[in-house]
Amino acid sequence: MTPIIEFKDYTFKYRSQVEPTLYNIDLAVYPGEKVLIVGPSGSGKSTLAHCINGLVPFSFPGESSGTLTVGGQDPSKAGIFGMSKLVGTVLQDTDGQFIGLTVAEDIAFALENDCVEQAEMFSKVDEVAEIVDVKTLLSHAPTELSGGQKQRVSMAGVMIDDVDILLFDEPLANLDPATGKKAIDLIDKISRTTGKTVLIIEHRLEDALYRDVDRIVVVGDGLWRTGNRMSFSARISWKRKVSVSLCISRL
Repeated sequence: MTPIIEFKDYTFKYRSQVEPTLYNIDLAVYPGEKVLIVGPSGSGKSTLAHCINGLVPFSFPGESSGTLTVGGQDPSKAGIFGMSKLVGTVLQDTDGQFIGLTVAEDIAFALENDCVEQAEMFSKVDEVAEIVDVKTLLSHAPTELSGGQKQRVSMAGVMIDDVDILLFDEPLANLDPATGKKAIDLIDKISRTTGKTVLIIEHRLEDALYRDVDRIVVVGDGLWRTGNRMSFSARISWKRKVSVSLCISRL
């Protein structure tokens, strides 16, 4: 099977830094996989996400080497708009992602940009709102919602475009443990019912593993001084056995 996301000997250095943040990354993610990417703050998790959704190098300029393909395309050539048709990103700051005055308007934003017929737009908004359980909130303003409700509305906003990859950048950052479990439960439901490739970037490992994942990728800076790249596969037990890969970032 061809990977839907593939890093090959990929290194990235921000323009403002002396040393690379990502160093010789080799990682393949396959269609339909649910992958958890974990690591401490500053380890390069979000940089990895920015490379996948095209924010690197367009919003975060820098130098890269090696290759990266997402859905068969090079993000550095496809651009942010091109990647937005393949990768839907839910940011940790959901307030910064809202555009519409109501939940319904916000979910429908991408469809309006694509000039979708109004009847089809209403139907799709209802369908996605049903999946993430916000149908009763469609007339509410985003500012009236709780943290967990905002998270679900953000999920609906990226799902409406029917992208192949759903990328959750620290979805638990602003949620209490109970609400965080509900968010992980919903992500798991979306993964199982849609068959989409799901990437969860999170440092709250225990909460993120409230539901099973196919693989865990650990991004860390522990060996950066050696300048070496390590990659291994292991088996651990956490409710069930999962595959673990380690990527070393260099700060």
